[in-house]
Amino acid sequence: MEHRIFFLLLGVIVTFCDVTSEETFRLKIGIVGTWTPVFDELLRTIGLSHPWRIYNITTAKPKSQYDKMLKVKDFLTDNQIDVILGPYDDATGIVADKLRVPYICTTGSKRNLNYTFQILPPLEDFSQAIFDMTKSYQWDKVSLFYDDLRGVYIMEQLLTNHDMMVKSWHVKGGSDIKAVEKQVRDHLVRMRQAFVQKSIIFCSKEHTEIILDQARSLAMLSQPSEWFFYDPGDQLVPVFKNFPDVFVNFTVFGLMEFDSRNEIASVDDSRRLNISLAADSLRLLNATLPKAVEVQRNEAAFTIAEELRKIRIPGYTGDIEFGPNGRRYNYTIKLSEIEGLDSLQGQDISSTSVGVWRSHSNSLEDKIHFEEVKRLNRNYSFPLKGRTVSVVMILEKPFTMQKRDYMQRLGNDRFEGFAVDLITEVAKMLDFNFEIYLVHDGKFGTKKENGEWNGMIGELLAGNATMLVAPLSINSQREEAVDFTKPFMTRYISVLMRVPKSEQSYFEFLNPLHHNVWYCTFGAFMMVSVILYFLERFGIRQNKDYPTISFRESFWFVFGSLLQGNTDSSPSTLPGRILTSAWWFFALILISSYTANLAAFLTVKKINTPIKSVTDLASQTKIKYGTVKSSGIMFFFKNTNIEHFAKMWAQMSEVDPSSMVDSTDEGFKKVKDGNYAFFWDTTVNKYKTIEDCQFMEIGPHFDPKGFGIGVPPGAIYREDLSMAILKLSDTGMLHQLENKWWPSRSCPDLSKPSADETSELSIDSVAGVFFILLGGIALAGIVCGFEHFAKVVKKAAKTNKVEKNVNGKNSEIKERESFL
Repeated sequence: MEHRIFFLLLGVIVTFCDVTSEETFRLKIGIVGTWTPVFDELLRTIGLSHPWRIYNITTAKPKSQYDKMLKVKDFLTDNQIDVILGPYDDATGIVADKLRVPYICTTGSKRNLNYTFQILPPLEDFSQAIFDMTKSYQWDKVSLFYDDLRGVYIMEQLLTNHDMMVKSWHVKGGSDIKAVEKQVRDHLVRMRQAFVQKSIIFCSKEHTEIILDQARSLAMLSQPSEWFFYDPGDQLVPVFKNFPDVFVNFTVFGLMEFDSRNEIASVDDSRRLNISLAADSLRLLNATLPKAVEVQRNEAAFTIAEELRKIRIPGYTGDIEFGPNGRRYNYTIKLSEIEGLDSLQGQDISSTSVGVWRSHSNSLEDKIHFEEVKRLNRNYSFPLKGRTVSVVMILEKPFTMQKRDYMQRLGNDRFEGFAVDLITEVAKMLDFNFEIYLVHDGKFGTKKENGEWNGMIGELLAGNATMLVAPLSINSQREEAVDFTKPFMTRYISVLMRVPKSEQSYFEFLNPLHHNVWYCTFGAFMMVSVILYFLERFGIRQNKDYPTISFRESFWFVFGSLLQGNTDSSPSTLPGRILTSAWWFFALILISSYTANLAAFLTVKKINTPIKSVTDLASQTKIKYGTVKSSGIMFFFKNTNIEHFAKMWAQMSEVDPSSMVDSTDEGFKKVKDGNYAFFWDTTVNKYKTIEDCQFMEIGPHFDPKGFGIGVPPGAIYREDLSMAILKLSDTGMLHQLENKWWPSRSCPDLSKPSADETSELSIDSVAGVFFILLGGIALAGIVCGFEHFAKVVKKAAKTNKVEKNVNGKNSEIKERESFL
């Protein structure tokens, strides 16, 4: 009932106002909201072709929307408003439509009203332009940043392209700038983890600046990233001026040429769009006034509305034409590329028009027109030049270590090591600064079951670090998550063990000769002593006065000769002297060999190493072995197809899981405790053996991999870092750093033959001496037998002669006796 009364009153009012005015035509303009100063300033600047008067449409504290509509109706009728200008207001639009008063609004409207004319193109057209652009570029992934409900509409439009993955990020505003920055940074990190390189920004100027600032800190304002911005009226000009060193083009969607200047828009950038839209409103109004002044006063508003439906004029925001529903029609949205400051010097932003989107075309080919653009020739500059970046490291000797007095130091001065020196040299070469911080969880970086990464790689992907410098080996899984530079060092896997304790013995002097030699020597001593006695007993002495050798003295003489001592008696027979000569030669060779070998045994510490190579570990169970959990080395054993390594992995993971450690320090401690072998990088193991002589490294080395500087995926500065590493290698700087942190080992070189490899003299080595001794014994026996035979023959001959003499004398005596 109330609605019927309202519309009846409107009809009466219209009839009442249908009178002819004899006064001079004066255009009555109603201004909505706070736009009165804008229109007042423009009217004083550019004016209208006929007199005018401005009325500020106000509704003091309406109780409801209906109450507001009544107040607007009263205001319009009381003041006989001919046209309404300014941002769209729903109550004003409904009333103006019923009163047939044209409403030229400078903002969008969701309603289709016959007397409302929108100079600003609707949001649907901008979303369609963005959608058509993504299809024209054939994108497969895109990110959308938005901070209000308009972004939701854009997202819904983009999602209709089923061939493209859309990642949307809502930037929630607030007074806490730090919280907004952290929120944006998290969005950017997740975007990078999804490998999305195309981004559309549909945010306010403040939020856009935060997004770009955080993207620059993450090195995402470089190729191959691409950024597109919704900016219908150059509001982002001051934002882009804060990024003159960006070497990736920004593409802007706008109604005007980017950073355009004209007689009415050379003001503060934040008001440029509003002023241009207000100026276009006055330009439209000025074009309709010749027809409006020709009709009766009460028909001026209707005439203006009808003229607006037919008009097409150029404006500051492009050609202006309205469709049947009062929305802007047949216009273009400009695509401009921002290329940084002119010549990287200055003060004005360089932009290039790259194409347009036409609202009145039907096919995609007709809607988007790209122009041939001649790019500016710009010298490439390192993206991190002059900036301070965060570098994540891990405590691992000798790559990164804390100085002894690090508690009294600040910043990078707290650390030292090969990695610290390396990034220092790279930073000097590329002219950037860095801040070192240690990874919080103390891990190198592995992929967890939920797909996220921990350790240094997790820090890199989270955006907390710009790069990582550490002994992190490059493997296929890590390469999928982040990018690596050229390797600055090659590492292998080796085994670290404790040096076995040397064996101490009170009878060390017996070691130079094998026990069989000792047995044979004792047997030779006994045999020679006995044989010498018999040779002297049965042999022919040359000198009767020379004392004979008794059985006891024979042993004493042979023993004294062996020790190069003197005795009271010596052999007097020829066989005895021959045997003695053989024994002396035997003793000479044996004593000389013993003395030489004893010197070697006493000067070289005897070390019995139970493990000679890596494969020996697989064939024993006494010594446990393992590596760091979730490390690259662990995954090597887990994924290997080599039989003995697979066998060792089964031992480490299933049979004895306690052999795996959580950190390298724990592994080193278990090695020091004994009966444990630790698999780790050769670079670290080698330094440990240099630092502590209780450790030794077992080879052979296996599984070569490189150490590289890690950067976020797609970071363009990776190539610059790689080139710096190659230059350091060519100049010998890397070699100098290696010599600095891996000096010569002052511990005993366990790679040289040890006492257990300095073998004792075996019976085979001295058998010849025994053969000579046996030969001497045999010769002495032969001589002794010959002498004995000669003595027997001589004695027999002498006996016969005596017997003949005796027989002759007996015969002579018998003859004498017989003669007598």
